[in-house]
Amino acid sequence: MLDINHILVVLDQSDTEQPGLDRALWLARLLNADITLLTNAWDTYGDHSSQLTGETRDGIRAALTSRAEQWLSSFTESDDRNGLRLATEVHWQKHLHDAAIESMRNNDFDLVIKSTHKHGILDRIFSHTDWNLMRHCPAPVLMVKSAAPWRHSRILASIDATSADRGHQLINDNILSFAEHLADHFSTDLHIANAYPLVALAFSMVPEVTAPDNIQEFVTEQHQEATQQWADKFNVHKDHIHIAEGDTDEVISDIAHRIEADLVVVGTVGREGLSGVLIGNTAEALVDKVHCDVLVIKPLDGVRPDIE
Repeated sequence: MLDINHILVVLDQSDTEQPGLDRALWLARLLNADITLLTNAWDTYGDHSSQLTGETRDGIRAALTSRAEQWLSSFTESDDRNGLRLATEVHWQKHLHDAAIESMRNNDFDLVIKSTHKHGILDRIFSHTDWNLMRHCPAPVLMVKSAAPWRHSRILASIDATSADRGHQLINDNILSFAEHLADHFSTDLHIANAYPLVALAFSMVPEVTAPDNIQEFVTEQHQEATQQWADKFNVHKDHIHIAEGDTDEVISDIAHRIEADLVVVGTVGREGLSGVLIGNTAEALVDKVHCDVLVIKPLDGVRPDIE
């Protein structure tokens, strides 16, 4: 059984709105979960490498930490939060994602939630908080786009149905396990989506090689059969299976828009280095393309899949 009992909400002090907090409060009430609100405090003059005297340095650090604690406390004092189990944490870290990961080392959080917004290439190059959380956080990460409630009762699980790679199979199982659990708990419809490549495009890039007859039909049937197997395992209704050709991020965002999904559940293997910056993971691309929340799952996130 997959349970969400402990939620970590990562709050950026530079954000003027906090839709991630609104979503966390809503989930906590429905799931009877506790919430920890986290932010960071840091300044070069208060850091251990500062050239200032120890007393001055410690004073700066204490003042900045206290200011951050007061900021977090402002979110816990509202009357509509009575009855919720709320805690706060301020970590002395230069980067917010490092503060979150530091907290994860000492606490058993089932879900991490953060507000997000559209990103550009420079955000990726300069190690944006959102990208690092999606890649490195040792728990599922819910990226919240809007404080608007989930009102269409549809969850879309995006998988790579035909991959024989064990890592992708683990991700598929985790994606669908989380999506099924949320769909059952909230009595929503679970949809499953799979994108497959346009083979003709691949062969057009190597004109000296002739594509076999009916190769596209073969690829399509292969993905249909594989997706159906995953759908059968998680009792996804036939009418809720979506298969289309094209780039995964484009296909999934189009399907999410068409069915008015409240949440897209997607996996990531956390591609590193320059390829991760320029190519990007599907999960990261989807966060920018869809208008709903995105739940990012990694191979070892929280469930015990039936993959050997």
